[in-house]
Amino acid sequence: MELRQLRYFVRVVELGSISRAALDLNLVQSALSQQISRLEGELSTRLL
Repeated sequence: MELRQLRYFVRVVELGSISRAALDLNLVQSALSQQISRLEGELSTRLL
């Protein structure tokens, strides 16, 4: 687990949307989704 993944997850929750968080974080939506999926895999649970 990387701190970056946690920061990304928190931003998605704060903004209520992966697409809005991607814009805010200057990432493409697919890259952000991939990071969230990796975090979910490492935690073995669905977060969003």
